[in-house]
Amino acid sequence: MDREQSWRKANVAAGLWCIAVGIAVIALWLSEPARLAAHYPFLFGMKFNSALAVIVIGAALLAMTRGFRHLPALMMVPVFAYGAVALAQHLFGIDAGIDTALHTPFTDIRTSLPGRIAPNTAACYMMVSVALFLRAYRQKSDAVQIVLGLATFIIAAAAFIGYAIALDFAHDWVRLSRMSFQSTTCFVALGIVIVFTDTEASGFHRATLAGILGLATYLLLLAMTYYELGRYETSFGITFTSSGNNARSTLSSLVLISGALSGGLLVHLYLSSRRARRMAADLAESQARLAAIIDNAVDGIVTIDERGIILTVNAACTRIFGYAPREMIGNNVKMLMPEPYHGEHDRYLSNYQRGGAAKVIGIGREVEGRRKDGVSFPLDLAVAKVEVNGATIYSGLVRDISERKANEQALIEANAELEEFAYRTSHDLRSPIASSMGLLGISREMLAEGEHAALDQMLQRMEQNFRRLDHLIQNIITLTRNRLMEEEERPVALRALVSEAIDALSHLDDVKRIRIENHVPAELTIISKPSKFQVIVGNLLSNAVKYHDPKEAEPAIDIRAFRYGGKLRLSVEDNGLGVPPASRHLLFRMFKRLHPNRSFGSGLGLYILKKSAESLGGDALYEARDKGSRFIIELPDRDKHEDHLDPGRR
Repeated sequence: MDREQSWRKANVAAGLWCIAVGIAVIALWLSEPARLAAHYPFLFGMKFNSALAVIVIGAALLAMTRGFRHLPALMMVPVFAYGAVALAQHLFGIDAGIDTALHTPFTDIRTSLPGRIAPNTAACYMMVSVALFLRAYRQKSDAVQIVLGLATFIIAAAAFIGYAIALDFAHDWVRLSRMSFQSTTCFVALGIVIVFTDTEASGFHRATLAGILGLATYLLLLAMTYYELGRYETSFGITFTSSGNNARSTLSSLVLISGALSGGLLVHLYLSSRRARRMAADLAESQARLAAIIDNAVDGIVTIDERGIILTVNAACTRIFGYAPREMIGNNVKMLMPEPYHGEHDRYLSNYQRGGAAKVIGIGREVEGRRKDGVSFPLDLAVAKVEVNGATIYSGLVRDISERKANEQALIEANAELEEFAYRTSHDLRSPIASSMGLLGISREMLAEGEHAALDQMLQRMEQNFRRLDHLIQNIITLTRNRLMEEEERPVALRALVSEAIDALSHLDDVKRIRIENHVPAELTIISKPSKFQVIVGNLLSNAVKYHDPKEAEPAIDIRAFRYGGKLRLSVEDNGLGVPPASRHLLFRMFKRLHPNRSFGSGLGLYILKKSAESLGGDALYEARDKGSRFIIELPDRDKHEDHLDPGRR
C-alpha cells in the first residue's frame, strides 16, 4: 500500500513537471527573446503547440489523481487529434495548417517547417493520450496502457540519451525535425508513471518491465548507431576497417551478441520474477491460512520473547482475557496473571533461561489467569520453546477451563447429594417399615388377648406410618420423574393451573379455615413444561397450608404472578409460621424439615421445588415477612408481552 502511494505521488510530480515545462516554453515563445534564441537555440526546441499539449496532459494527470474520470478522458481527445494530424503531415507530405494556427514562431530552430513537431514527438503524443484516456476511463491499468507507456519511454529515452552522446538520429528521425530536449523529459516522466502506476494490480511485475525498458532502449540505440554509421559510409564513401574486418560487420556482431545476452538476461529476469511472484503468492496464501487457523482457534495462542513481552495474540485471547490485542501486545505477559504468578513470573523465566527446571515449558499445567476486570479464573497452560533466526520465543496455548471446573464441582456436589439422598432415603424408608412391623406384632398379641379397643389405636399408628412411607415414595418418584422425564413445552394458563392445585389440597387438615386467594390474571400464560410447573405450584401451596399458624385468627394464602424484565414471577405469600432466621440457610436442602413438630413430611418438598425450577431455567427464592413467608419462583418468559407490575408491591 505504501509503494502504491509513492507511485501516486510520482503521478502528481509528473503532472506538475509537464505543466511547469509547458508554461516555461510558452512564456519564452510569447516574450520573443531573439538574442536568447541566437545563443541558446535548444531552449526553443519545443514548439508552442507542443507546450500547450503537455500542459493539457499534466492537468489531466493531476485530475486523475483527484479521482476524476470523464474530464481527463475528454482532455486527451484534442491531444490525440493534434498528434495524429502532425504525424500525418510527415507521412503524407501535407500541410494541415495546425503548426502556426495558434502562434507564429519568431524564430525556427532546425525544423522542416516553422512550428512543426517531429514525427516521434507526434507518435508519443498519440500513445500517451490513448494510455491516459484508458486509464481515466477504466480507473485501472492494463496491458494496452503498459505497452503504450513502454513505447513512449523507449522513444523518449533514446532521444534523451542521443542528446547526451551526440547521436543525432536518436532524436532526429526526419532531417531538420527533431524531438526537443524538453519533450524528452516530459515523455520519459509520463512513460514511467503509465508503466509503473498500479502495475502490480494488473498482474505485471515492475522489475520485469524495468528490464524490458532498459533492454529495448539499449537495443534501439545500438540499431540507431548502426544505421547512423551506415549513413555516414554512404554519404562520405568511407569504409571503416580494423585488421581487415569491416566495422559495420563488427558492430552488427556486437548488436546481435549483446542483444542475445540481454534478451537471455531479460528472459531469466522474467522467469525469476514469475517464480518469485508464485512463491510470494504461495507464502501469502500459507500465511493467510495459518492466520485464519490461529485467529479462529478455540484456544488462546500467545507468543512472548525472552523478556516475557507479548509479541502476538489471537482472537481467542481477547475473548478469554477481555483485552483488545493492542492492549496486550508490547506488555509483559504477567499482566494476564494474578498473584502469586504475577510477581514470580519474571524470576521463573530468568531462572529457566539460566538452566533451571521447567515448571510449565514443555509440560503444561493448570494455572490461574486474570481477566481485564480483575477476576481470576482457572486455565490450562501449555508452553513451547521455539528458536527463530537465532532468537528464542515462547508460544503459549491457553484454554479457559472455568466451565469444566464448574462442572467438576457440580459433579462432586451431585455425588455428595446422591450419597446423602441414598442414605437418607434408605433410612426413611426403613423407619416406618420397621415401626409398622413392631406394631403388627403388638397387634397380634392384642388380637389374641381380645383387646380390640387398643388394637384400633395400633392400626391407626400403622396407617400413619404407611402414609408417611407412601408420601416419601411419592416424593422420590416425583424427584426422579422431574430429572428424567422429557416433556415438550407448550402454553400454560397460570390461573387455571393454580385453581386446580388449590382444589387438590382439599383433603389436607384445616384447609377449609384458610383463606386462599388466586390473584393470577386470567390472561396470563407462560411457555413451559406443564407437569414440572404443576409440581412447582403444588409444592408451593401444600407447603403454605402445612405450615400455617393454627393460632392465627385469619390464616391466609395469596398467589400472584406477573411479568417483569423478561421473566415470569410466581409468588405464594402466607401469614403462617415462617422460617426461623437460624434455619433459613437450610431452605431447599434435602430432608430438612424446619418445623418437624408441626406436620409430618419427608423434607423433600422445597428441594423438589427448587430442582424443578432450575430444570426450567429458573430459580426458587425466599423472602421473610413480618408475619409469615413469601416463596417465589422466577422463570424465563419466552412470550413477548409487556411487563405487569406485582400487585402485591403497588
